[in-house]
Amino acid sequence: MASLVFKYKSYYAVFSVNKKKKWIRIGKVTKVEAKKIIKQLETQHIKGKLGLLDTKQILLSDFLDEYLIHCEANKAPNTYRLEKGLARILLAHFGNVLLKTIDNHGLEDYKTNRINKGLKPNSTNREIIIIKYMLRKAKDWEYIDNIPHIKLLKVPKLPIKYLSVKEIDSLINHSSIWLKPIIIVLRNTGMRIGELLNLRLSDIDLSKGYIMVISPKTNNYRVIPINSELSPLLHWLTNNYIAPKSMTINKRLQIHNEYLFCHPDGSRIKSIKTSFNNACKRAGIKATVHMLRHSFASHLLMNGVDLVSVKELLGHSSINTTMIYSHLSNEHIGNTVYQLPWLNRSPSH
Repeated sequence: MASLVFKYKSYYAVFSVNKKKKWIRIGKVTKVEAKKIIKQLETQHIKGKLGLLDTKQILLSDFLDEYLIHCEANKAPNTYRLEKGLARILLAHFGNVLLKTIDNHGLEDYKTNRINKGLKPNSTNREIIIIKYMLRKAKDWEYIDNIPHIKLLKVPKLPIKYLSVKEIDSLINHSSIWLKPIIIVLRNTGMRIGELLNLRLSDIDLSKGYIMVISPKTNNYRVIPINSELSPLLHWLTNNYIAPKSMTINKRLQIHNEYLFCHPDGSRIKSIKTSFNNACKRAGIKATVHMLRHSFASHLLMNGVDLVSVKELLGHSSINTTMIYSHLSNEHIGNTVYQLPWLNRSPSH
């Protein structure tokens, strides 16, 4: 791949890249040492670490346009919307510069800028992870030689927050007639909100007692059993329709037979955030919709369900992801040590 040349009392590694000669000085060493070094340089060149490749010149805006086309075709709709928003932020921060001019220093400055604007460390890290993926694509498409290094922020690991049974009941009681069945479905299935809003009537098999959940995040599917609270609700919902704004209840029409929860014209609902936040205010609870998923997993674990089963119900690809839900309430932890078998024995004489 590279030829060894002795010139001006030094050895050089000469690479041929796109019919052009690229010289790298090895130095005043022996020929044996030079041959060892040239092998190392060839390995680095293969890995793209020498920066010898002639990359295509592209502006940041043009790369982001191309990347978003890729993103829309290969990622879930919510992920695409998130990355489209991040693309706007990146362009506003860096300006329409050549992509290859964005280096480690510029990315560290971006990270600092986001923190100074009040973005939380976890959210900043999520942006950094996306940017790293963008840059890997840029390298794959030969727009950059090397991927600038950028470190994630250190974030303390805290227990996942979940709602108590009493809090969930209060939230349901303070919800609108339209939101109430949504919360009941979420607390009994652990679905992500995107999965619920994508749920079709055809995904529900009441006769066999299960829901098939197709995840827009992973493109995988899983089966969730329908329990005794969920069954009568789903029977009712498949025959009746609640309008999200007027709160009127009518028999479900043909136009409403695609999505379980939908607008009056049958189209998919994009968010329940406003309704959910209003219910939280009325109930005096600080919560997010995703906390219902945390609550589903936490209460299953606290009631003796094993981690592997919880993993399957949540649709995690790795048990390591499910481990974040293995925290228990203080009361539950306190009770565990009292179950040791030798504590209840009669004293021996």
